[in-house]
Amino acid sequence: MFQSIPRQEPFISVTRTQDDRGLLPGYGLPLDYAPMEKNIYGVHNRSLFPSALDDRDIQKGYADQPLQSLREFGMLRVMESLTDIPDWHRKIFLPGVADSWKDEAIKCDVDITPNMADWIIDELQFKAIVYEHTQSISLYNGDITKSDLNVPESFRLEIKEAIKELEDVPPELQFFNPGTNYKQRDLVPIGFCPLVYGRSRILKDKTIGLDDALQHAGQGLVIPCPPETGFTREDMAWRVASRADIAVRPYSRNFQILPCDLRLGEDERWHISSYINNLHPVKHRNIYNLIEQLFNHLIPQWNSTLTPLKDMLHSRARIEYKKAEYHPLPKDVEERTPKPREGEAQNEFEDRLLAWRLQNWKAVQPDAGKFLPWAVPPWMVSNLPPDLPTPVRIEQGVELNKDYAERGLQLIIRILSAELTPDDPIFETDWHVEGQLNEHICASAFYTFDTENIEDITMEFRHLAELDSITEIEHDPDDSVWLKQVFGLDAGDSPNQIVGKIKCKSGRVVMYPSTVQHRINRFNLADKGKAGYTKAIAMFLVDPNIRIISTSNIPPQRLDWAFDDCKKDELDGLNSSLDRLSMNFQDRRENLPFSMNEAKQYHAQIFKELIEFTKYQHVAFTSNVITL
Repeated sequence: MFQSIPRQEPFISVTRTQDDRGLLPGYGLPLDYAPMEKNIYGVHNRSLFPSALDDRDIQKGYADQPLQSLREFGMLRVMESLTDIPDWHRKIFLPGVADSWKDEAIKCDVDITPNMADWIIDELQFKAIVYEHTQSISLYNGDITKSDLNVPESFRLEIKEAIKELEDVPPELQFFNPGTNYKQRDLVPIGFCPLVYGRSRILKDKTIGLDDALQHAGQGLVIPCPPETGFTREDMAWRVASRADIAVRPYSRNFQILPCDLRLGEDERWHISSYINNLHPVKHRNIYNLIEQLFNHLIPQWNSTLTPLKDMLHSRARIEYKKAEYHPLPKDVEERTPKPREGEAQNEFEDRLLAWRLQNWKAVQPDAGKFLPWAVPPWMVSNLPPDLPTPVRIEQGVELNKDYAERGLQLIIRILSAELTPDDPIFETDWHVEGQLNEHICASAFYTFDTENIEDITMEFRHLAELDSITEIEHDPDDSVWLKQVFGLDAGDSPNQIVGKIKCKSGRVVMYPSTVQHRINRFNLADKGKAGYTKAIAMFLVDPNIRIISTSNIPPQRLDWAFDDCKKDELDGLNSSLDRLSMNFQDRRENLPFSMNEAKQYHAQIFKELIEFTKYQHVAFTSNVITL
């Protein structure tokens, strides 16, 4: 039923080391530090969640997902559409609804067989039970999840109103993302006043919280530039190392985006315990409270999305494919099979033969079997029928409140507004994974809370298919037609598969792990004659198995915070004076706080570095090659 032999143990164990909060990657520990834990065989392994940001995880197959057929992607399209229907998780059990949805699936423009339609309904009925528990559904491998119920409508209206105070700021305090051609305005930017090695100050023997953050501004020691990591170009995939245009390293020695810390309170809720970079901890404390609420609303969804990172037994393919077979050719077509021409090079003949076969051969497409859950959460075991034909394993899921209650969590917050006009009406992004390796982002949540005059926004995902599944398929040595017709792949190319897309409608949370790439598909103004926007909160969860430098270690660096009781002309004068002092006393520049102009220069530099890193990550993501 499933494409690959499952792992017999959790991918990682919860990390118990690196509890000294004065020792952090890039400060006291190497930039590429990774906690190590023994597995069940006594072997020490890196105890981090797998990530497509890490070339080593890509090369070892840790970021892979099961190979999926084009027919399975058709099933996903149908299930994605059905689960967009309001109250789908209740309607699917109503008399006649399941049969009606089956008929619609078979008659739609997607290649769906009766067996596939049966599987679709059976899987959705199973996941409807899970949905009642988690308020989210996962259809795509890696547990990319969506939820329309985790965040109540009353909260959406409250956050929509509260965010308005972040929009009403002078032009010099407005930040636009250069990676979106300056169409995305960051109301809470992640790249302004980041950790700058050789410039930022770090508190050596203490940490700060929300209430005492501002009084520590300007304190601490300048954090030195860390030494080069042991991760060199020789450790990278050959496709990355061979590219002369890729100069960036996996770990930045210049910058790190700063997360805030979260602690679990006695009320079993997570609380923000250090300031959110670029969100004033006094003036905007009401927004802090709302972000806390949002994070706590999403705990079941975080657990669902993180579980496959811990327990890779969770992944599977729905349709099995073991042997390449083709429908018989008509005799007259078979007689026209190309033959080598006199003087024709062998590779030219093979290309011509492959083109003919692709045009004339038709692979026998695989079909779905009977749906059986591969793994179930512990709470569901008592609900399973006793006469299942095969054993069902209990998944070893992630529980943030249990697994990381003592260690705490770290979170990067961005609040954004994509703003379109009749003169510039289109928005889209390219494939990427969030952050660099320094930030150790393991999963992201995207909550859309307000839209106006915008077409449907969709977030699309692609994954790396495991190569072993391809090599295990029985086929003739010189035949690769089945690879294209069944899986949409080509020999010699990377095993990237675009798995599907999810609408980012207002009130919905879309969550995804860092083992997959994503992009925002092109969208436009609904009414081309007037402006429009979409607003969202993005949460980037730092891998909870490691602690990185955060706002509990780095005092606030914004000049307008340190002197927030100054008048505008006084602040402008101070800003100009700092710029002059920085130019005239370069050797003592590190003793001065950031001027606003210097901070904006770093903002531009970190985005330039992120764009370069995305190029590196894209090549790394496509570095594995299909060979038959």
